[in-house]
Amino acid sequence: MAFRFKMLSSNLLACICFLFSCNGTSQSTLDIQVVRATDYSEDGLDFLLNEDTTYIYPDGTPVLIDSMKFYPLTEQDFSMAKDILNNYFGYYLYDLDGYTGKEPFKLRKYFRQYIGYTEKDSLYVYVNLYTHFPTISDSECLCTIGPRSNILIFFNNGGQNYGTVIINMNKKKVISFKLSDNDPSYTAGQYSEEELKILFSKE
Repeated sequence: MAFRFKMLSSNLLACICFLFSCNGTSQSTLDIQVVRATDYSEDGLDFLLNEDTTYIYPDGTPVLIDSMKFYPLTEQDFSMAKDILNNYFGYYLYDLDGYTGKEPFKLRKYFRQYIGYTEKDSLYVYVNLYTHFPTISDSECLCTIGPRSNILIFFNNGGQNYGTVIINMNKKKVISFKLSDNDPSYTAGQYSEEELKILFSKE
């Protein structure tokens, strides 16, 4: 993700040593900070994942299965997908804002990652929604390290803090929307050591 506000750029990567190269490094010893969508302006919440690479979740699971072929979205596709998502939230979810934990927050409270793919000759956009993401402060380079650019920020039991949307671009409509499984004990930034290695490794 090319985070546009004080986030890690490709130039900073050169000064970052591999966080987990030392034995014994664990989540408890890392300075993990949580960055929230509400800290950003509206135009800083949408991220087009347009590189022809393998996109994965923090647990290493691929996002696109064999029948789904990656498709690089054009700027026009990207703009249309954002409009469709915004209209969907505005029309179907206008009076909801996570009140009971079973419905999503307002779209404004989510970061959005967009991946285009084709399946059975139709074009789709997979949108990953998340209210926050982890960063790590590195005292050696005096910088903040964000997650790898091919990672979709997700937590399996994160409730309304995470969601997935599938847009059928041919029909210009949302065909699937769901939230992560609900977990009353969920805590922001609660990733396993293995997930943190995947989120923040350089490879």
